[in-house]
Amino acid sequence: MARIAAIALAVLAVGCTRFFERSSDDGAVAPAAAIAAPASTAVEAPAIVVAPFGPPAVEVPSEPLRVLVGGDLIPHRPSLAAPSSILSALTPLTPVFKQADAVVANYEAATGELSKKAFRLAYAASPAWLDALPQVGITAVTVANNHACDLGHGGVEATLQAASKSGLGVLGGDSVGDPWAPRTLVERDGKRVCAVAWTTLINAEGSCARTTRLAIATENAAGRQKVAAAIQRARSTCDATIAIIHGGIEYVPQTPAVMAVAREAAESGADAVVIHHPHVASPVVVHATKDKRQIPIFASVGNLVSNQGESWKPPMFPVLRENRRLVCVNGWTRLGVLADLAFDFKGAPKLDWSFHLVWTENEHADDRKVRIPRIVTRVLDPEKDAAIVERLTADEHGPLELFDDPCWAQRPVYTDGDRGRDARCETTLVRSPPPPSQVAAAVRPKKKKRSAPSGHEVAIDPRKRGSI
Repeated sequence: MARIAAIALAVLAVGCTRFFERSSDDGAVAPAAAIAAPASTAVEAPAIVVAPFGPPAVEVPSEPLRVLVGGDLIPHRPSLAAPSSILSALTPLTPVFKQADAVVANYEAATGELSKKAFRLAYAASPAWLDALPQVGITAVTVANNHACDLGHGGVEATLQAASKSGLGVLGGDSVGDPWAPRTLVERDGKRVCAVAWTTLINAEGSCARTTRLAIATENAAGRQKVAAAIQRARSTCDATIAIIHGGIEYVPQTPAVMAVAREAAESGADAVVIHHPHVASPVVVHATKDKRQIPIFASVGNLVSNQGESWKPPMFPVLRENRRLVCVNGWTRLGVLADLAFDFKGAPKLDWSFHLVWTENEHADDRKVRIPRIVTRVLDPEKDAAIVERLTADEHGPLELFDDPCWAQRPVYTDGDRGRDARCETTLVRSPPPPSQVAAAVRPKKKKRSAPSGHEVAIDPRKRGSI
């Protein structure tokens, strides 16, 4: 019996020694060398495997997950109809795109061939046009917009198939009828950033306007409920969510109705909201949510690449004063916003955001005799493009706040470090519970009241009113 007991003690001693050897890597206990086994029990025995205590360590991305979201890509014919045209137009932005984990743009078209008698504002491109986008660094496209049905159901299906075949992520559309499902833009080390995209309007009438292939939600209460449900669904599976809306009125500041939808998305859990459709930029608004987050709403990011504003150049006034909607001389249609969203999960999760202003050069501004002008979009340089900025800022009704925003990445008076320290350009991803008064108000039945008609003007800054 004594010998059996001695062997048992030896087994325990060797097993514990190996356990402490492993534990010493964490510095939790003394090294095994300092704990000697009794000399009289030098008997070899198998080690006892002890499972580690507590849950496994969670991997955290060493670098932020960075997403860029831009505006409309419009295959204007003949200027931008060829795949080579969109490829060359976007090439100057490739260095910026390559620095991000994901790049999203709005594919403002259907896919297929337009008839020669097609309405001049119907937009369509070939599958090869979509194939060109990944070559410059674009990784996903939003397909829910007012031009998605320009070729009917067939054009929608062709877009979904062509985008998928080209390797692009598809937002706001789905071939199996679940366009509201959150789409993963980037995933690394167990952290995932998703997007939910939809349109508030569509040009088509009839069945295509009611297609289940596209995410469509009008600006009314029913539409906002659909938005809220989609964002909440995304929050259940994603670590961060971007809401992307196609809505508003062309060539004017973002409307109150669409801004209400954007705020609904923020309150439902979106960590950033990006809007396109007006073809002109609007300033960035920061919305304070009830759960104490500061959500950037890019009220309109304008165009990314188009042939609009083709005849404008300094020293012209940015718009025709008598008709601000005359597109060919509207300089604001050449200025776009590229939202830059960096989701940082080290420590307390947060979003560091900024934006780049991009400018589209158009050969037609200098030579109208060229049938197909050279069009390129590049980052706006406030020093080299001082003449452009000076003329744009002469228009007091334009989105002038963009040039003074501390979150403009190229703003001359700010370095990257300066911008990073500005409270406006950072928000937590952590949700705080609402105060008891708000919880009580949420459960209290609401009285029905008539909704006021929505106007077409929005004052991003109360001191600046008017249209662009």
